[in-house]
Amino acid sequence: AGTFVRSALQMVFTDNFVHSDLHPGNVFVREERTKLNETKYRITFVDAGIATSLQPNDRQNLRDLFKAVVLNDGYTAGALMVERARFERCSSIPGGKEKFASGVQDIVSEFHDRKKRGLTLGAIRIGALLAKVLDLCRIYKVEIDPAMSSIVISMMVLEGLGRSLDPDLNLIKSAMPFLVDNLVGQGMKT
Repeated sequence: AGTFVRSALQMVFTDNFVHSDLHPGNVFVREERTKLNETKYRITFVDAGIATSLQPNDRQNLRDLFKAVVLNDGYTAGALMVERARFERCSSIPGGKEKFASGVQDIVSEFHDRKKRGLTLGAIRIGALLAKVLDLCRIYKVEIDPAMSSIVISMMVLEGLGRSLDPDLNLIKSAMPFLVDNLVGQGMKT
């Protein structure tokens, strides 16, 4: 499961490739033995007919959003979502932007509070948290960028497949190379 999660994160954050049709039939796992008789897994993603890559500004938006969520700054994440939305009516509602950003902060805080119980695929329901964000977007009329919605759907499928393989997989450990790259490297650029 760790190899699978890292491969999918590499596609999005490093390779700028979003496979938008990830399901068990499009993921092959091959077990190999190394010279030291260790088990190694090779992941092959097939049927990339539904795929996308992000434009430079969309990649920066993803990095900025990812950074805010990882740093438990949901208010900034929410404000960014409103500011960078192609369409939104949130800012025309008195206090709407602040209420939306506060709602995103509550969701991000809930995610970080669950870390205390162990940030495993069995403990965290990323899909449920994303559903809450999407519900806030509906209530406050903040349009989700189509490029980002492909990533959201892919991450929800990734979560389900990963959980079926290994519910005890530690998400932070698997995502660490991408967290470091986005927070220390490219993600810190403004």
